[in-house]
Amino acid sequence: MPEPFVFKVNLGGMIDILANHLYSSPDVFIRELLQNGTDAISGRRLLDPTFNQGKITIRVTPGESITFTDNGTGLTEAEIHQFLAVIGQSSKRDLETGRILDDYIGRFGIGMLSCFMVTDEILLRTRSVKEPDKAYEFQGRPDGTYSITETDTADVPVGTRILIQTKAGAEQYFDEETVTRLVRYYGLPLPFPVMLESEDGTQSRINEMIPAGSNARDSVMALGREIFESDFLGYIPLESKSGLFSGVAYILPHAVSLHAKTHHRIYLKNMLLTEDGESILPKWSGFLRCFLNTQKLRPTASRENFYEDDLLAQARDELSACISEYLIGLSAKNPPLLEDIIRIHIMAIKSMASEDETFFRTFIPFIRFETNMGELTGKELLSRHDPISFTTDINQFHRTSALMLSQGQLLVNACYVYDASLLRMLQDYEPELIIYPLELVTFDEFLEEPGGDAQKEAAELLHIAEPLFRKFDCDAALKAFSPSQLPVFYMLDDNAQTLREIRHSQENSHELFSSMLNAFAEEIGPARAAFYLNWRNPLIKRLSRLRDAEKVRVCLEILYVQALLTGRFPMQGNEMSLLNDNLIQLIEWGTAE
Repeated sequence: MPEPFVFKVNLGGMIDILANHLYSSPDVFIRELLQNGTDAISGRRLLDPTFNQGKITIRVTPGESITFTDNGTGLTEAEIHQFLAVIGQSSKRDLETGRILDDYIGRFGIGMLSCFMVTDEILLRTRSVKEPDKAYEFQGRPDGTYSITETDTADVPVGTRILIQTKAGAEQYFDEETVTRLVRYYGLPLPFPVMLESEDGTQSRINEMIPAGSNARDSVMALGREIFESDFLGYIPLESKSGLFSGVAYILPHAVSLHAKTHHRIYLKNMLLTEDGESILPKWSGFLRCFLNTQKLRPTASRENFYEDDLLAQARDELSACISEYLIGLSAKNPPLLEDIIRIHIMAIKSMASEDETFFRTFIPFIRFETNMGELTGKELLSRHDPISFTTDINQFHRTSALMLSQGQLLVNACYVYDASLLRMLQDYEPELIIYPLELVTFDEFLEEPGGDAQKEAAELLHIAEPLFRKFDCDAALKAFSPSQLPVFYMLDDNAQTLREIRHSQENSHELFSSMLNAFAEEIGPARAAFYLNWRNPLIKRLSRLRDAEKVRVCLEILYVQALLTGRFPMQGNEMSLLNDNLIQLIEWGTAE
């Protein structure tokens, strides 16, 4: 069997991968240094549970260098060789089992390499709590070479100090304001102080969230303004019952698109993981900005999102429940705030209500629907004892609203997103409520026969109307219906509607597509279209007494076009010209007299 070869790693190539493919920006070196220091402090706490003085200190020489110091566990010489010199070998692994302990953030053993994106040398001094009588200095270079020398323990406290000098093009990262901003961005929730040390040795804490003695609510709101640079209506405490996460969801004071890009601050073990909440937050949470920390979820290799697994699915479900329960509780605790949220974020509320039955039961009384009787809330719909019909076709809503209203029939415009599904859920919520689609309404029952005398009076009018409307592929008939202000009612079934749309498309298409549309039209079954003249309308009665057939024709054609326009039907070319031609004819008659 041939002797196996060992893979060799080109460190320069690895750095290129880090800079251009794995990490989104060179400034993640701050995150990686914070992460290593945090894990070192966690490691010391594991060795000594009484240790609670963890601290990271940062010193910046503007445009020149940055020094990161932690008082964590430190490294022995063997650990330096094993963990700093082997790519992919994480120092967070248990040396006996090889398992990465839950207390640690880092997992892949590549974080230190990120420093090479801004420096050409890493100088590290360390003293291990396991071997406090020895201290070491490590010098690493991007060509893959490194050196380790033993140094005087008097100069090295227990822990690790990392010094990096800027390389050309990276000077902007070596600035106190920039470092402070990045530390707060990446490590704001860290449970121990991260201190900025000035040249005179004085220190100030960078990662303080809520100052001691401050009003909790005001501080939380102030934190939201600082992080997201926005004011908010309020906030929702986020606390997992299983300990998966904790944090705050801020409620935006303005409407946002459900599909708009959102920005959050989502931390893993107190270190920023991502601003993208898509993997963990419910899809309807676009009206929120979340500041969230989780301890148990797994990161991807780049530490810029979560690994998809059962635990992430559980966290997602718990977050959804947490937000829903808070909003549900507002109906009793703070109704005005709830009404503001619903008014501003109605689309998100509808989305939640359509997916969650408990949420639906709480919010349906507040959700408003457009109807032919004005805007009505879910509570008002629930109080009705008569049937409720709905349509998802906005044109159909406008065509039939007046006729339905005259019969005392409630019609809901359900063409808005989620409205139809909410109405169906409303019937499940209240089984005695009768809700059905408009397609099941038989309009003939609203159209009464006007009687024999009326038929005789209108005989001449119908004699003109019947052949006239036959050329428009519809029947003409005399009926009596309300409202009396409506002179005509144009009705067609689905097949007739499809044929009308095909004819409209043919007039605006190429000859090739026109023939294809003809083929589609031939496949359509029997179609019914009807033009009803309302005997209760004064105009129709007056037309029936008019004995000038040409003037009757002109008026009927104008009424036909009016019915098409008010019903929002697609207009065909010859129909478009009818209104103009007939109005001109009326003007000519008027001026001639």
